[in-house]
Amino acid sequence: MGNYSIKIQMRINTKSGFTLIELLVVIAIIGLLSSIVFTSLSSARDKAKYAQAQSDISQIKTAMLLYKIDRGELPPPGDNCSACSNPPNSSWTSVIDELVNSNYFSTRIDKDPWGNYYGYDDNDCNSNPGVSYVFTAGADKISWTTDDYYVVITEGCLY
Repeated sequence: MGNYSIKIQMRINTKSGFTLIELLVVIAIIGLLSSIVFTSLSSARDKAKYAQAQSDISQIKTAMLLYKIDRGELPPPGDNCSACSNPPNSSWTSVIDELVNSNYFSTRIDKDPWGNYYGYDDNDCNSNPGVSYVFTAGADKISWTTDDYYVVITEGCLY
């Protein structure tokens, strides 16, 4: 009998790739990082909305003061301020209509960046003189909470 050599081939697993555990870890890390990024983007979006509300209210205040200089009182004319409702509602548009129709505004500013009507309290030269102001209820849409922003227009009946 001859010299037969038995060749035994050993198969070595040479497949390359990632295990399921490695893939799950990478997916978890990507998910964690994306949640951090989305949170910071949401915060930046809120800050931008507050900046827009501040800009709007500043423009409204300027228009109202110019109106007061010309007309002697804040809009709308007379003591009855139907726009001075709490919570603010669509009656605010009567104030903006007066400012637009009198050419103090070229465009309308009816609502804040969150979709709420701006609030307005007219205590200028009426039966209850005091502070007049414009405000936004903010992101929570509830007046007089910590996220509100307001600007005083006048401190009372000043001519």
